[in-house]
Amino acid sequence: MREFLSERLTGGVKVKGLFEIYAMALERQRQGQDVIHMEIGRPDFDTPVRIKEKAKEALDQGLVFYSEPAGLLELRKAITDHTEKQLGLKYNPSTQAIVTVGASEALDLIWEAFLDPEDEVILPSPYYGAYSFQLEYQGKKYVKVPILKEGGKVEYRREDFEAAVTPNTKMILINSPNNPTGYVMTPDEIKMIADFAKEHDLLVVTDDCYDQFVFEGEYLNIATLPGMKERTLIVNSTSKAYAMTGWRVGYVLGNPEYIDALVRIHGQTAVCPTVFAQAGAISAYTEELPETEIMLEAFKERKQYIAEFLRTIDGISYVEPKGAFYIFMDISILNMEGADFCEELIKSKGVTLSPGNNFGLEWGPYVRISYASSMEDIKEAMVRIRDFIAEKRAK
Repeated sequence: MREFLSERLTGGVKVKGLFEIYAMALERQRQGQDVIHMEIGRPDFDTPVRIKEKAKEALDQGLVFYSEPAGLLELRKAITDHTEKQLGLKYNPSTQAIVTVGASEALDLIWEAFLDPEDEVILPSPYYGAYSFQLEYQGKKYVKVPILKEGGKVEYRREDFEAAVTPNTKMILINSPNNPTGYVMTPDEIKMIADFAKEHDLLVVTDDCYDQFVFEGEYLNIATLPGMKERTLIVNSTSKAYAMTGWRVGYVLGNPEYIDALVRIHGQTAVCPTVFAQAGAISAYTEELPETEIMLEAFKERKQYIAEFLRTIDGISYVEPKGAFYIFMDISILNMEGADFCEELIKSKGVTLSPGNNFGLEWGPYVRISYASSMEDIKEAMVRIRDFIAEKRAK
């Protein structure tokens, strides 16, 4: 029988994706193994009660049919009002906002709507692995710019980005706070990217899914800078800030003609996000939710604990996170790939991490630790990780 899968899907480099690792961990749990999850970016907090109540009310009211493809207008207005309050940017909810099936679909739509086969998008690396996977299966091109330097220092250097520009460059994607490093771009770095984009006439996509998780530094959205709103697409989601990963509600803000293009594709694919989930999300952007502040404080405490613990392990370095809920750890002293480290760790210690090559193939000797787990689990997991490293170094 011939091969029916597309060459785009079968011909690429085979890397175990984050959710494949997650599935493997769940299977081990079903088999009775004690597993501590530190591989997936899923807050361990429940969705705030008021959001769930709003969704239940929508179900009781029979809100179970399609919304218009751009999403419920009430939700779009809640999002644009929230954005104006947070960033001082005004967007028309009728023409400049689309509600998507999470931020992942938002990005997938953007690649499809804006990139022709010869076009290129610049990706600062390391980056969330879905970016490159989506681009590759769509047959789109990207150029990586390493931002992680020796000694665990992250820097956005103008000369690195200039070296990546070609006549086909159309777009640059930024993500701050960054997944997987937790790095928060400085205002000077944001301004540099803005100048770079304007000089080379590029569209900017800013993935702001972790914008509510800034522990250190000053958060600056690139769309607020002069001349940038009209060339920026803001992508965000309810998933992280409101512990709604399974609700699958995201959005894009941008110029009317850009949003219209996304709506046309979205309307013929997903059609719309789940309507009662959209109704619940309205509360995320219109009500004071104390649960979100509690979650932020917990992440700060967890980050501090893990960072201090890792400093006690000789030879192990990491990127000092200033936001999000990840630590990117360099294990090169062990002379092994992160993928092998993760596979052996789950088998021997029951702790799941994510291999560095999920965030760019060049980051093989790294692993990502997600601290979206309880403090009790984190304390136990860090002891197991330390013991595992000691065992590997003793061989």
